[in-house]
Amino acid sequence: MSGKPAARVTDPTACPLPGHATNPIAAGSGDVFFDGLPAARQGDASACGGAMVGGLATTVLINGKAAATVDSVGTHGNKVVAGSGTVIIGNSHSAVPFVAPLPVEIQWPFNEHFVINCQETGKPLAGVEYTLKTASGKIVSGVTGADGKTQTVFSATAEKVELIIEPQSEVAIA
Repeated sequence: MSGKPAARVTDPTACPLPGHATNPIAAGSGDVFFDGLPAARQGDASACGGAMVGGLATTVLINGKAAATVDSVGTHGNKVVAGSGTVIIGNSHSAVPFVAPLPVEIQWPFNEHFVINCQETGKPLAGVEYTLKTASGKIVSGVTGADGKTQTVFSATAEKVELIIEPQSEVAIA
C-alpha cells in the first residue's frame, strides 16, 4: 500500500505515559468527515490530551492543517494505531505533465469571405475598411489584409451577406 489510513475522531492512539494506555482521538474537523467521522488533523488531541504533532501527511491539508494518519504521533508520544478502512493518504505524488487540450474547431456548414480588388488593375486592395451584415443580423467590421480578404463570416444556415465598403481615406494596392 502506498499510503496510510486516515485518522478520525474515535480512532485509537497508544499513549506511553503511565496510566494513559489506549485512548481515542477526541477532536477533529467540523466539516470534513471520513466514513462519517470527523477527520483528525495537526493539533487535534486524543482523550489523554496528546495533540497530533508528528508523522502527519505532507500532501493533504484539512482546514489548512496536515491530515493525521495511522502512525501519526501526539505530544505525549501517543501513536495512532488504527484508521479509516476506505480513505488512504499518501505522502508522495507523481506530477503529470500538462497537455493543453486541442482547440475546438467548429465546422460551420456555411462560411464565406470577400476579396476586394482594384477595378483598374484587378489586384487585391489592402487596408480597405468594410462592414459585413448578414440576414440574421450579425455585423462584422474590419480592414482587408494584404491579400484583400475580409474576415470570414460563419453561419449554421445559408443566408445573404451584404458587403459595405466604408469611406476610405487611403488604400494600398498589394
